[in-house]
Amino acid sequence: MRPGLPTPLRLGLLAALLLAGTAQASNALSELRLFKSSPLGQGLWRMELVSSDDPQMARGAAAMGQTALCMDVARRMSQGSPAENSQCTPKVLRNTDTQAEIEVSCKDGGNSRLLMTRENDKSYLMDTTVSKDGQARNFKVRYTYAGACKGDSMMQFDKNSPMCQQMDRARMQAACARLPEASRAQCEQQMKGMAAACQ
Repeated sequence: MRPGLPTPLRLGLLAALLLAGTAQASNALSELRLFKSSPLGQGLWRMELVSSDDPQMARGAAAMGQTALCMDVARRMSQGSPAENSQCTPKVLRNTDTQAEIEVSCKDGGNSRLLMTRENDKSYLMDTTVSKDGQARNFKVRYTYAGACKGDSMMQFDKNSPMCQQMDRARMQAACARLPEASRAQCEQQMKGMAAACQ
């Protein structure tokens, strides 16, 4: 069992995992001048959906509340999944001290273009357009540095958010108990991880 991630979270992670695993993804990406003085691939970063042309994405972001991403854990995960990383090829289109533009082409026909702008030493704005099957979606996410990571969870959510309030421990355990025995332990481990992410 693998719990589904809300759309804004999946798309935000697409960009974050790409950056956290830049050295593995491409030598060119590891040379981005934008992150030379303040690497985005370290520590805890708050994710804020600034705008989106997809109403469903905006609703999902509101349900998650304040969200933070531990780049240290994200980097370890990206480095441990070379097969997934190889499905997409990044190409640097712009590389300056204040902006980086990257085009990502994937084998499934999907295409993403990311324009990253450094607002200051602790804040980056990521403008992303995702295209597939003739449809395109655009969204902007601001990443703001929030210090060192807290715990081992890659994602951290506001404990008072609607999503975290729905994570009733007894109900989650009951859901895992209904699964075949071979899948039960993995389900329980994932549920514990999700609960630990609500802080």
